[in-house]
Amino acid sequence: MDTTQMFGFMDYIVLGCGVYGVYSWYMLVKKHEIKKAFLLGGDNTPESCTDVAGFADMVGTKLLIASAAMLVFSLLSLYNSYQQDLGAFYWVAMILFLGILVWYCVMLRKANLKYFPKTPVKKGSSIKNKALNKK
Repeated sequence: MDTTQMFGFMDYIVLGCGVYGVYSWYMLVKKHEIKKAFLLGGDNTPESCTDVAGFADMVGTKLLIASAAMLVFSLLSLYNSYQQDLGAFYWVAMILFLGILVWYCVMLRKANLKYFPKTPVKKGSSIKNKALNKK
């Protein structure tokens, strides 16, 4: 398997994640159903959400932006791999895409801390300790 095939395979995975992200956004915003794969981390369950409508308001647009970024970048990357080398434009798009993913993860973490009950914090978990001690 050469690098073009390997990156093409990864691009198809990102494309699938983008499609699933749009589906998750639809289910969250329209039907108020939380999909665990894209929206929850750790031991949280959809049933333990304290306010699904508030969670949907806080996360919905951000999820759609991240999903759209996945779709656009995967299509751009497939074009770059199989049709024409995009050069520096491709690398700028990749940095922008990774920045959007980091932003989404930070915002999702804040929403999870706000709308899901706090679980016992283990002693070495500094991120959870700082977030829980703010209240």
